[in-house]
Amino acid sequence: MKILNSITRSFLFLLCLLCATNCKKDEKIFANGIIGDFTWILNSKGTLTISGKGAMPHYNTIENPNPSWPKELISTVVIKNGITSIGNYTFSGCSNLKSVIIPNSVIFIGMSAFSGCKSLTIITIPNSVISIGFSAFYYCTGLTSVTIPNSMTYIESYSFNGCSGLTSVIIPNSVTYIGESAFSGCSGLTSLTIPSSVTYIGRVAFSRCSGLTSVTIPNLVTYIGEYAFYQCAGLKSIDVDNSNTAYSSENGVLFDKAKTTLIRYPEGKAGTYAIPNSVISIGFGSFYDCSGLTSITIPSSVTSIENSSFAGCSGLKFVIIPNLVTNIGSNSFYGCSGLIEIINESTTPQTIEVNVFYGVGYIYLYTSCSSGFVRCLPCRPCVARF
Repeated sequence: MKILNSITRSFLFLLCLLCATNCKKDEKIFANGIIGDFTWILNSKGTLTISGKGAMPHYNTIENPNPSWPKELISTVVIKNGITSIGNYTFSGCSNLKSVIIPNSVIFIGMSAFSGCKSLTIITIPNSVISIGFSAFYYCTGLTSVTIPNSMTYIESYSFNGCSGLTSVIIPNSVTYIGESAFSGCSGLTSLTIPSSVTYIGRVAFSRCSGLTSVTIPNLVTYIGEYAFYQCAGLKSIDVDNSNTAYSSENGVLFDKAKTTLIRYPEGKAGTYAIPNSVISIGFGSFYDCSGLTSITIPSSVTSIENSSFAGCSGLKFVIIPNLVTNIGSNSFYGCSGLIEIINESTTPQTIEVNVFYGVGYIYLYTSCSSGFVRCLPCRPCVARF
């Protein structure tokens, strides 16, 4: 067996030398080497060519901390046919890498395989690929366009997180799962089509996509994670397919199907808003960072205001909390710096969590002593500092 391995390595080395000899005269060999069953050649123009059969090794491990090629000199990567997977962290941090050629033999792109390749502008993922690993293209800030092949069903968490230059992404009908923070921070993305095949949208999946103006949730989606569309400053409408059994929308606002829980008010909507009378719960972070909201009408049907529901609504000046509200979650009005007056109509004790008005400043708080808000005389305004 040792003799066979020795012969194999010798053959690969000779192949490497042969490739070097056959290179164009103006593309001299700068460096070359052997990694297991693979050979690599880096020419003077920055093109790295990798040849071999099977799965490339993973990096960022004790055994394999880094590949042996000089990352900073690579501008183009050519992966030859026969290679079946690109290992974890293989090209991570190749900051000058501009283009990659991936053959149809590749079926797997590993975790953080291209993370931090900030000069990479376009990537063509072949139809042979069935899986892209966690944070595979994390913070590839120069990436402008990506087409996900119809061979994929699952977009892993953080796959394209921080790709701020991304203006176009095509998600095929084969995809059912969009992972946590998959497209978070893609601030250049102005339009998005979520295919009808999708059932799961992970938490923070499209947060910080400030260029998005509208989103349509298709009929099969049964789960939308927390903060899925947060800090999307340009988002004015979240619409839901009428046949969806888990969610609904009204005037571009996202609710559960029965419209008893308000899930998300789009951050780009400005002015006044009246919550529908069917709503019982104002959901977790539902108006988070909606700085353009100037007035809110909370109906008498509401019993619960969840954590961080109005946090960061700096344009909000006046709030009436209706009589049936029994729970006000932590950080509910956190950072509402423009808030000057609150009327709490409740006459029964309420559960008031921590930091409800943290960062608000001075406000006039009209409340009954029994509400549990503050100690004050009935029907008298209190000036409170939070």
